[in-house]
Amino acid sequence: MPKIANPLLEKKILKATLSLLSRRGDHAVTMRAVAKAAGTTTPTLYQRFADRDALLLAICAEARLRLAQEIQAASSVAEACRRYLLFARKHPHEYELLMREGWHTAAASGYQGPAFLAAKGQIKKQFPGKPAQQVSLLIQLWCLMHGAASLMIAAEQKGDDAEDIVRACYAACKTLLSTR
Repeated sequence: MPKIANPLLEKKILKATLSLLSRRGDHAVTMRAVAKAAGTTTPTLYQRFADRDALLLAICAEARLRLAQEIQAASSVAEACRRYLLFARKHPHEYELLMREGWHTAAASGYQGPAFLAAKGQIKKQFPGKPAQQVSLLIQLWCLMHGAASLMIAAEQKGDDAEDIVRACYAACKTLLSTR
């Protein structure tokens, strides 16, 4: 009798991948380590994901959606900025993975993923006006938030205090929003 595939195995694999990534960084995500953590075999893992990159792209897709949900749940643009930075602080390895997996090229090509659309919606609610001005504000805020998130993560990975970076980012965000 043929073995029945576990329909929950893909979720278990992604959970194991995320756990390895969160605890030890992307260097810990190997096909063998993920298979072991998920309680499956490496060949079974390869049946569902072509390679390590496919696993990391799946984690990226989930992280983009979670970040978008954080931004959407904000009651203001300033709160959306705080939530963005908090996401990066709570999930530094996922955040770094998101940045490495093409957001910079996506922005240049006009890609509008879930986090971009959520932020755009927040800006549209708080700052009605011309769409070009809203997108300009969004990109300015994104540059500010990404720069601060990257500096904060680097400081915290070295064991340094990042509170000055966080406070400076919030102050710059407040100033930028007050000019609108």
